[in-house]
Amino acid sequence: MNIYMKNRLLIGISGSYCNHKRVLAVLEKMVDEYELTFVFTKNVSSLDTRYHSANEFEKKCQALTNEPIIHDLIEAEKIGPLDRYQIMAIVPCTANLLSRIVYGAYDCPVALCAKAMIRNQKNVVIGISSNDVLGISGINVMKALNMKHLYFLPFYQDEPVLKPNSCTSVFEALNETLCCAKNHQQIQPLLREKP
Repeated sequence: MNIYMKNRLLIGISGSYCNHKRVLAVLEKMVDEYELTFVFTKNVSSLDTRYHSANEFEKKCQALTNEPIIHDLIEAEKIGPLDRYQIMAIVPCTANLLSRIVYGAYDCPVALCAKAMIRNQKNVVIGISSNDVLGISGINVMKALNMKHLYFLPFYQDEPVLKPNSCTSVFEALNETLCCAKNHQQIQPLLREKP
């Protein structure tokens, strides 16, 4: 496919490091259809975890795009005026990041990019993943579901016995969810059984 015919997809990456490998596997299958640009939270940019080093993860993301990865507020702020992207996906999206978006705290590159997309009347797909989705953070999921331009990947309880408040998204449904969100529709069913 001609690169100029691809949809431009802005990919926000926040913590939930255990899901980064799953997300990359999904994105690798989408590069023929989408021109990807990545934006990282500060922690994703700088923290080495038991899952991967920050540098290792950045290299894997950079291999999927010709665009520089956005790491800071200065570059994130340009997303609004440039208006280059058809849609954004935040995969994974932590409860902390979702609270920033819901309450308008744009002190993080990914949250600022989401604000910019909404400013341009573009939709944002959220792939929630947190140990607290069914806890106190759940209120932000409910609020976001009722906000214009925000759509969710389907999600499920990943460890209902050991972590009863924990949910993660069906990242493998990203392409299908993006197609629904482009048409201003929430993919259904939203709540899924654990695969």
